[in-house]
Amino acid sequence: MITRQGMRTLMLLLSIVILTAPGCGLIHRERTPEEVFSMALSGIAGKEKLDFEGEAGLRRESSGLFENQFKFEGKLENHDQLTLQTRLPGAVTAAGSRKADGMDAASAANLTAQPSGFSASFLRKKGQWEALTAEQEPLRGSLSRYNPIAQLENIDRMNKTIKSEYGSGRRTRILRIELAPEDAKAWATTQLNDEMNAIKAEYMHRASNIKGTSKAKLEKELNQVWQQGEDSMEQMIKQAKVQTVYHLTVDRKTSLPLRLSSESQVTYQDASNKSNKEALVMDVNFKTYD
Repeated sequence: MITRQGMRTLMLLLSIVILTAPGCGLIHRERTPEEVFSMALSGIAGKEKLDFEGEAGLRRESSGLFENQFKFEGKLENHDQLTLQTRLPGAVTAAGSRKADGMDAASAANLTAQPSGFSASFLRKKGQWEALTAEQEPLRGSLSRYNPIAQLENIDRMNKTIKSEYGSGRRTRILRIELAPEDAKAWATTQLNDEMNAIKAEYMHRASNIKGTSKAKLEKELNQVWQQGEDSMEQMIKQAKVQTVYHLTVDRKTSLPLRLSSESQVTYQDASNKSNKEALVMDVNFKTYD
């Protein structure tokens, strides 16, 4: 005979079995932070179109103030075509050419009517974003570091620690993603090298347009200056420490990213062996998906 106590125990066990049975749907296992990130990356990778807006700035420890702040926006179309537009000082044409000296008033007026900033287009090929511009403009190349889609793709390849952040609500999950220091440093080094090479290409391109005997002399001087800058940067990076932390806000229902913010701190010694700390801060909001 089953006692009353035994009946309670049996009913409790049956309840547990029913509630945890596959397909019941009454109890959902909370996804791990790694799973949430993976689903967010898969979700954004499958989109044909999306829009985002962001802002970035450099903060130096010595002043605590932001420098070189600017806003940017991006549009992804046809799954792999991305256009980035940023607001920078100076009048530019739609193609990004700056106003030339000696320009007549009418032409100058047409230029100033255009948005002030730079625009760059990128195409994703075999998982890499390639700049689509014939103009050798270093500021265009540097825009690639503000591509949030590329950043999420790179984060996925690197060693990292992902944790759920306090403050997540019923509709969103907030992830704190910290890159392994060696990976953060390697990525920062790659970006700096790319920008240094873009600067060299720009000035060598300008030197090639100079006629006469001064051309070879100018190219030699530019090479010397560039080499000095590269040597100085390599020495600085060799001793530098890099810490990069991201915060990713994900929609619980769609698993799509809503916001991506980051802070990358670089601690280094300058030529005077003085310790310096700088932080590149970025904040991106994804607006629409299609």
